[in-house]
Amino acid sequence: MNAIYNLFAGLLIAIGLSSDIPYTVIQKGMESNDSHSIISLGKDKIVLQLPGTEGAFPLAQAEMILTSFFQKYPKGTFVFRYKSSKSIDGNGTTIGSYICKGNSFRSTFQFRSGKYEPRLESLSIVKE
Repeated sequence: MNAIYNLFAGLLIAIGLSSDIPYTVIQKGMESNDSHSIISLGKDKIVLQLPGTEGAFPLAQAEMILTSFFQKYPKGTFVFRYKSSKSIDGNGTTIGSYICKGNSFRSTFQFRSGKYEPRLESLSIVKE
């Protein structure tokens, strides 16, 4: 009985540790201009590259910077161009296009392995 319990517990832990890149959160966050949901994918600091801004920022400051971008380019559409599956070490990259007001921005999200799930390490939004 103990062996069955340990096997079941091990399977639950393995399933919980094998989370993938949160594509749905990225998609909804970009289309609804929800900078909080996107930035909350990070851990402590996020490297940002947005028009007029580059650097590593604490989450609160990164959220304000992304909010300013969305205020300048509100309610665009977002389409994924490339989705990588999480590598064995938990890292991954996804690339999309954010289109707003006749402008197209290449959006690159880079993830690094976290304790339980990949964490957003850098976000680059550059004009195409």
